[in-house]
Amino acid sequence: MIETNNRYKSAMIPALLTGMVTNLYISGIFIYIGEFIAIIPSIAGLFIFLTCFQLLKSSKINAKNSFLLGGYVVAIEVSIHTYLIGWDSGCFYFLFLLPTVFLLNTNWKIWITIVFNGSIITLLVLLWYLFQDGHSLYFIESNTETIINLINLTSTGLIIIVIMIYFSRTINKKDEALMVVNEALGKQNKEIFSQHQYQQILLKEIHHRVKNNLQIISSLLSLQSNAIEDNDVSQVLDESRRRIEAIALIHQKLYQGDKIDRVDFKSYLMEIMRSQQKVNPDLKCEITAKEVAFKLDIAVPLGLIISEMIVNSVKHAFKEIENPELKVDLKKNKQTIELIIQDNGIGLPENFSLEQPISLGTEIIQALTTQIEAEIKYENDNGAKFTIKFQD
Repeated sequence: MIETNNRYKSAMIPALLTGMVTNLYISGIFIYIGEFIAIIPSIAGLFIFLTCFQLLKSSKINAKNSFLLGGYVVAIEVSIHTYLIGWDSGCFYFLFLLPTVFLLNTNWKIWITIVFNGSIITLLVLLWYLFQDGHSLYFIESNTETIINLINLTSTGLIIIVIMIYFSRTINKKDEALMVVNEALGKQNKEIFSQHQYQQILLKEIHHRVKNNLQIISSLLSLQSNAIEDNDVSQVLDESRRRIEAIALIHQKLYQGDKIDRVDFKSYLMEIMRSQQKVNPDLKCEITAKEVAFKLDIAVPLGLIISEMIVNSVKHAFKEIENPELKVDLKKNKQTIELIIQDNGIGLPENFSLEQPISLGTEIIQALTTQIEAEIKYENDNGAKFTIKFQD
């Protein structure tokens, strides 16, 4: 839009200059035929065109307004000159210049184009109707009138040619500059794209290495656990290993996925459930989840929360339960995420409270839900049921 307006301004400047020259030429005609009072409209038009030129150069008026003002000045002058020296003088030729200006700028509103061109056509028809019979205020000899008509016709054609050539040269210069800029931008875009590709590969490699390092730590904890005879210490190490593996799985999903900064959480849930079923073949797992992707600062704490809840259910909920079931439901409602984890076990004890955690697992759940600013509810509904809501 700005480029089009600049081009239009570039065309209007020579158009206004040509308008000033034309007014001087018309003044010369009246001086030639000895009608000096008739010079006044041309002098007034010259002054208006000069004022528009100065205002346009200093950007105190836009090109469209300068055209509308200048256009109607031309229309008034043509009407006066046709009244003074007649239809056959060819002053009406200058009206044909006005509609061509709309070709230089396609951003005119339709109603302005229709009203302006309609008024010019109406004026042209009215002038023809009133003065085509040869009547005029001043008498001009036939030969002189023919010469004036020919000069007006030639002048109109020359003005159109001058404006078009100037406009064309301006467009070509700006197009050449634009091509240079586009070429430079193309090179920069290629460099940016290459850097972006490199950064993606680098981030994937980082997540891959983080995952491998966490797996090494997990393996070390496993070895340490096997070497310890104290069951309580061994259990603590196993739980720490499981939490590390939950984080490692997040990084695995990051470097395996298409989005380097987001984790496909449905796939993550399926992996966790699959790992639990390997340990507990009798456990029936059901996942209802839409395709939801979380950033790392949400995925890691949420993954640990889910891991803790699932492990707590598997460890404590299914005593004397013949057909253990575990359901995970992940919903997205506009900007709110709702996660429901439910089992068909023995339910939560009466004194259960996340505000006063009685184990490290519940303490982790409480801390991490606070970290992601989530709201957590828990109840007994044919087993333990946890509902977590947070903003995406």
